[in-house]
Amino acid sequence: MAQKNNPMRFTVQFSPGDPCHQQTVDILNQQGRRKAQFIVNAVMHYINCSETPDIKPAAIDTALIEGIVRRLLSEQGKTEMIGSPEQPQRKVHKSESISIKEAEDTIGAEGMAAIMQTMAGFRR
Repeated sequence: MAQKNNPMRFTVQFSPGDPCHQQTVDILNQQGRRKAQFIVNAVMHYINCSETPDIKPAAIDTALIEGIVRRLLSEQGKTEMIGSPEQPQRKVHKSESISIKEAEDTIGAEGMAAIMQTMAGFRR
């Protein structure tokens, strides 16, 4: 994903069919020009309140990413190929036993594109 021009600015679109979204829109519109401070206070309270569930950032599966990178390098001819002509096997670690399709299903097309761009950068 391309880097944002202004990392301090966000655009949020609420769903008009969701009553919770509509209530939130009403509350935010009552804040006038102090919407940002209201949102900051709400997020900080939510994160620090002992009664709210834990919010954990999305876990990064490094083994999955390593497997994808190794598989892509292998497909680029950087490692020795072994196996049958019908189903060539690559010399890989056990953590790499994931197909490109499975990887793309897991991390999405944007994730795969980011990995490919990173690998192209390393080759330069």
